[in-house]
Amino acid sequence: MRILLVEDEKRLADALEYIIKKNHFAVDVAYDGISGQDMAESGIYDLIILDRMLPGRDGLDILRHIRAQGSKVPV
Repeated sequence: MRILLVEDEKRLADALEYIIKKNHFAVDVAYDGISGQDMAESGIYDLIILDRMLPGRDGLDILRHIRAQGSKVPV
């Protein structure tokens, strides 16, 4: 399973990344909304953990955008 974590608070993102990896999942991290949306649009993720308040683009905007493109990945 490949997970995308979009979280702008670096310490929280690092802690979550550590926990996810410790449980033997692949995880990629984006620290802002713009790169998070770009990564989400790639279609390679099985799950997206998405913060709402992000620099560059709001998490809800990202969710609306990927849903409008037909993505059904759990968020």
